[in-house]
Amino acid sequence: MTITEFRCEMIFHAVGAGKALCEVTMNADVKKEPEQVRKNVATILTLLTETEEFLEEFKPNCVQSSDK
Repeated sequence: MTITEFRCEMIFHAVGAGKALCEVTMNADVKKEPEQVRKNVATILTLLTETEEFLEEFKPNCVQSSDK
């Protein structure tokens, strides 16, 4: 697996988790408190941000590791 393939897969999983949480949040059949909606949105943003940060840190580490 190349670094690009790995990055794509990680982002795919993060977006999938965010999408699932978004679908639960948008489900009109389930009553949600406004605070829970805010928490869900914060979680989605955290998933994407932390995945992006991880991938940025991961790339230089892989390049350094392959040099050894």
